[in-house]
Parts: sequence; structure tokens; C-alpha cells
Amino acid sequence: MEKNIATRIGRNIAQARKAVRRTQADVAEKLGIDTGSLSRMERGIIMPSIPTLDKIADELGVALWQLIGSASSSSIVMAENIIAQLEKLGQAERLFLMEEIERWVNKLSSCSSTARQDAGE
Repeated sequence: MEKNIATRIGRNIAQARKAVRRTQADVAEKLGIDTGSLSRMERGIIMPSIPTLDKIADELGVALWQLIGSASSSSIVMAENIIAQLEKLGQAERLFLMEEIERWVNKLSSCSSTARQDAGE
């Protein structure tokens, strides 16, 4: 059971790190640990302590529960990264991007539902 938890946490750390486009070496240096230790955490070989997880979460700009949570937290990590980017913009730019996102989601949704209908689903 502990191995599964370590693997899940490691996968979440790696996903959160990659979502913010940081290297293991960069993050490890900021945390004051060696790159090999972070690599072993990400591969689920070693289980980080709660204080270490908290430092990792702070460094990657995610909530601690996201590192502990299930793999579905990757969507939440992505959403929070998008929010962080949107906060850099003014209101007009944010509204423009929201309209574009809605337009693309609608377009992609209609394409995927057409594909599902063509496949006989």
C-alpha cells in the first residue's frame, strides 16, 4: 500500500513540476536537496516527509493536497496554472481569452461527438 501511495505522490510531483516547466535540478536546488533525491521521490522509490511535500508544493505553486491526491489532480494543476497566467492580464484580455476558450471547447466538443457518432457510439 505504501508503495502505491509513494508512486502516486511521485507522479503528482512530476506532473506539477512539468506543468510549470521546471527541471528536477532547478526544483531540487531551490529545495536544498540533491537532484537524485527528487528523482527517487518522483519515481515513487522514496516517500517524502510531509514537511518536504509542503516545501515542494510551495516551490511548484500548488496546494499540498494536490501532491497527495489522485492522478486526476493533474487537471486541477493545469487549471491553477492557467489561472496564474490569466492573473497577469487585464480584464479585457481575460474576457477575450475566455471567449476564445469557450469557442474552442465548443468546436472540439462538436468534433469529438461527431467522431463518436461516426464510430457508432
